[in-house]
Amino acid sequence: MNLRAHVITPLRRSARRLARLLRLARIYSLAGPRELAFTRTRLQLPRNQLFPLRSSQADGVSVRFVEPEEPFTRPLPHMPGEPVPHPNFVKHSRGIHPASFVAEITGARIWGYYDSAVLTADGRLIPELSKDMWGDPAIHPIFAHAHFPRPRQLRGRTLSLITPEASGNYHHWMIDLLPRAGLVQRAGWDLNAFDQILIKHRGYPFQKEVFARLGIDESKIIRVNDTDHFQADSLIVPSFHHDSTLVNKADLNYVRSLFVPAAPPPPRRRLYLGRRDAAHRRVLNEDALLALLKTHGVEEVSMSGLSIADQARLLSDASVVIGPNGSALANLIFAQPSCRVIEFFAPAWVVPYNWMIASHLGCDVTVLVGKGPRPDPKNAPPGIKDDVDLDLDLLEKALASLPKP
Repeated sequence: MNLRAHVITPLRRSARRLARLLRLARIYSLAGPRELAFTRTRLQLPRNQLFPLRSSQADGVSVRFVEPEEPFTRPLPHMPGEPVPHPNFVKHSRGIHPASFVAEITGARIWGYYDSAVLTADGRLIPELSKDMWGDPAIHPIFAHAHFPRPRQLRGRTLSLITPEASGNYHHWMIDLLPRAGLVQRAGWDLNAFDQILIKHRGYPFQKEVFARLGIDESKIIRVNDTDHFQADSLIVPSFHHDSTLVNKADLNYVRSLFVPAAPPPPRRRLYLGRRDAAHRRVLNEDALLALLKTHGVEEVSMSGLSIADQARLLSDASVVIGPNGSALANLIFAQPSCRVIEFFAPAWVVPYNWMIASHLGCDVTVLVGKGPRPDPKNAPPGIKDDVDLDLDLLEKALASLPKP
């Protein structure tokens, strides 16, 4: 019996449904106190209302649109050994990049929990600026709390760069958070003009390198925690990617402009970005893999300990990039259009994020799925920590199709 399909997946679905029902019950039980001005003010609660930026008008709220909606089409990756393209690539092969914007809200409140919640001065949740794991702003966790501490007052102009999942993740930091700084600049703001900047971060070297590259005075940065509650005289918030596969070309070009050499030489190196120092998503037969790669002139490199600038130089000099899915491949953002990409996945973890980056640049992408049953992504839990048992015959064929070094 397939334990994952017949036991684990149904249990996880049931647990998720139960968690949603429990949150709904708590939200409805607190709706009454939120409706009363006295208790709402005393307990610092939000209103039982949303404030959609695109369909609402209010004093103290303004929006500067930067890039309009833009349809896109991406070429599907090559998937040797697979009878049909994986549904996750088909699903994201065409769509629309949402319009990007920067909002300014007078008297806004902001709660730091998870990916943050932004409220208007009168306490209405702004869905476009407040992400939740359920994807339904009506059941955002802010409505499930019975009390909030009195907010810390932030004087002057405050910029929020609190970004979903970016506080400790290199991929989301580079692909989701950093472009938001560029969006603020394209909207006409000077990053040094703000009195304080709200960011969730862990003080990693790559995060401090970004602050320095942007010219941000670190004394202006407020390191936000989940329990923090602020009220700003004026809060400026750039739009973020509700879907991390929908990153537009302007965002990626901004990151490239910060780190890619102005005139990189023609790419020549063939790189393997392994995960031998990671806790999961490793290649199980990596010794045999490395022996094969060596015969094709591919060198193993580790991104651990390298600055972003050094990683950018490496990738801009790469004619071929190979590796298992992981944050190191976010550095494809620095590759040149002629770069060939070969990415490995475990069968239960096939995701389109790095393919999305590479397709923006015009890179040719091959995806190899490791050995094992091919679960239906609609019904299987994501195997985000699964290691990869790679079919080296398929890799040999993919390597043979590369141009001669």
